[in-house]
Amino acid sequence: MDVMSAAPVVEQLSREMGISTATALFDRIPPHPVEPVLSPLFRRGGLPRGELVTVTGELSLSCALATIAAATREQKWSAGIGLGEPAVSSIADLGVDLDHFVNLATPGEDWLRVASILIESFDIVLVDPGFLPSPSERARLLAKVRERRMSLISLRPLTGSTEQIEITHTRWSGAERGRGRLQSCLVRARSQTGSHRFLLPGPTGTPAAVPAGTSDATTTLAAPGSTAAPAATSEPASAADSADPRWTTITHLRQVIGSVR
Repeated sequence: MDVMSAAPVVEQLSREMGISTATALFDRIPPHPVEPVLSPLFRRGGLPRGELVTVTGELSLSCALATIAAATREQKWSAGIGLGEPAVSSIADLGVDLDHFVNLATPGEDWLRVASILIESFDIVLVDPGFLPSPSERARLLAKVRERRMSLISLRPLTGSTEQIEITHTRWSGAERGRGRLQSCLVRARSQTGSHRFLLPGPTGTPAAVPAGTSDATTTLAAPGSTAAPAATSEPASAADSADPRWTTITHLRQVIGSVR
């Protein structure tokens, strides 16, 4: 369809109630549902259909999997390309219905070809691109996404994305003084709708809201790669800690690391 033949169609669409642009047209397509705590990340409260979304930064794979979880539970078929071999139990813990999720071990050089095939039949495709497509390849890919009204999520920046989610800071909690187990991770993310905080994973594995009343001091997040030394504490070790030779070794290592820094 050339520009002249498309003009009447555009004019007709512009006369439709509430439709004046292509963006407005897609605004009428309901997005795929996402977990309530992740909904504020998106301009329309869910994963947009017919569009490309990028999720980048630390824990981007976990965030992307958590994003598609609600849709898989509504029997929407999702596929992963180039994600490696993430633990199946970890994917399930994030709320993904494994009966509606397929992970393909695809060589990096084949991701575009495989994605073009899966777009034809899957509702959501999650990809970690092995290379950046050329402008013409990208245009053809996005045209297919729009035509099929499916959702394409990239774990790397790609030109043409309508929504970009960047995880800027993370902080794990649960392991104290070398003991215990990691229980949750406090995440700060930035998108077109602003800056957001949530737990990923939360105490039960799925995303969760930051507990109400949490003070700013306890939610200050360390930037990835920060070289700040651990805060010193004057709290004496318990009797059990003192009797444990491993605690003595840990204390000594902290002193050595602190002197090097």
